[in-house]
Amino acid sequence: MKVITRLFFVLITALVLTACGNSQTQTKKYFRINTTEAVNAESVKADTLVVKRPTALSILGGRPMVATKEDNSLVQLSNHFWLESPKVLLQDILKTWAEKHWKQITYQVPQQQAHHILNTRILAFEKNQNQALVTLEFSLYNEDNQLLFTTRLSQQQELTGEGYKAFAKAIGQAIDTILNQLSEQLHHVIKSTD
Repeated sequence: MKVITRLFFVLITALVLTACGNSQTQTKKYFRINTTEAVNAESVKADTLVVKRPTALSILGGRPMVATKEDNSLVQLSNHFWLESPKVLLQDILKTWAEKHWKQITYQVPQQQAHHILNTRILAFEKNQNQALVTLEFSLYNEDNQLLFTTRLSQQQELTGEGYKAFAKAIGQAIDTILNQLSEQLHHVIKSTD
């Protein structure tokens, strides 16, 4: 009889624990950076641009979103909500942007062909209180690896909402503004090197 009572108790306990554990699991959401960059400067169509994968500080090399604390330290937010690392996302955005300025876009250096090389460094890609902060450093080289142009552009964009979705949207808007500024600055450089 004791064995049946123990077995009954174990069975009831297992059923109760199973019932408690059947809460719905939360679906993870991942975010892209959506940009709507419109070129302000007259479109220049130079030959070929090599868009190198951007480099980043080690904390941005993986897939974290980061936030700035009151003491200016960076902390990784609780989950990795980017679809890809900021470096990969930004390279794809730069490729789309560059199609408005160059005839051909590639990720690899072409052989025996005139080209420019765009290097990008991510210096800030973070949430700072209710602001999204993006700071990017751009360097443009010719096929002989001579530096033609370098600039550092920074943009803060206020978050219009809460959570990661609002942050991803604000990051996209900040990148749009930076790419418009870059278009204007590069317009003269590209024309003078043709």
